[in-house]
Amino acid sequence: MAFVRVPGNDVPEGAEEHWIEGRGGIKVRVLSAPAARAPARGSVIVAPGRTEFIEKYFEVIGELQRRGFAVLCIDWRGQGLSGREIENSVKGHFVSFDDPVNDLATALKLFADKLPRPRIGLAHSMGGAILLRAMQTRRVELDGAAFSAPMWGIASLNKFAKRYASFMTSVGAGGMFAPSVDTRWKREPFKNNPVTNDEARHARCQDLISQEPRLALAGPTLGWVAAAGGVIEAIAQPSASAHLRVPILVATAAEELLVDNASHDRVVAGLPDAVHITIPGAKHEILMEKDEARAQFWAAFDALAARVAPAHA
Repeated sequence: MAFVRVPGNDVPEGAEEHWIEGRGGIKVRVLSAPAARAPARGSVIVAPGRTEFIEKYFEVIGELQRRGFAVLCIDWRGQGLSGREIENSVKGHFVSFDDPVNDLATALKLFADKLPRPRIGLAHSMGGAILLRAMQTRRVELDGAAFSAPMWGIASLNKFAKRYASFMTSVGAGGMFAPSVDTRWKREPFKNNPVTNDEARHARCQDLISQEPRLALAGPTLGWVAAAGGVIEAIAQPSASAHLRVPILVATAAEELLVDNASHDRVVAGLPDAVHITIPGAKHEILMEKDEARAQFWAAFDALAARVAPAHA
């Protein structure tokens, strides 16, 4: 068992580590964990954001298990302990968002026996782009989904930046760091951080990376920026989500600094059965926020789950 451990971040009960192989021979790490009671209500597929990793979601996974769900969580290629497509391991890099979409679809097929239906997606930030694209293209079939601050737009990504990244990638420079990003990981001070108001949860994440430096990720490459621009455009196509008639929750952080909140309104407008909430007092990482903000998210998630996977009597 290779899970990274720090005090106060218990490994979920019954968690197992698995490895799958994706395009290009990239090894992708997956966690599965059973529900805390039988029979299970169903299962939840946890799709983390950029720079994130399985261990960061141990608290969330435990909360889902206690709600009666089996859980699958993934380290996307290029981050966590999964394999890299580029020599410098701290560069956040995708050739295409199709790759993590296909990695997720492969994992769900391989571990289907551990994931009882109904299945609900729970995706944060970049994971929200990957999961929604997987659903739009029918490579992943879910019975419901909850999105936390999904990356359906990026606040700092303007048309010029997208064109520049696409051009540089087309001439073979996709592996270069994007301009003005961190080129190495360093422990992030809590003060003025852009992701959470909860100091203990912020420190826990930093402790995990300090404990296992292979978890460290710095800024994205030009290739990642170009790929992100492409998937955001695909997600936003007017009819891309019209067939998604399952219940969907979208949670927007009121104190968001990273993703483009206006993109949530645009995508939600094309979802046939969506509830959209804004959580006051929350920065980007809603699931890593203070308890008051998290409670609002979990109340909305529980309402979604009650529709998709009613609790057993």
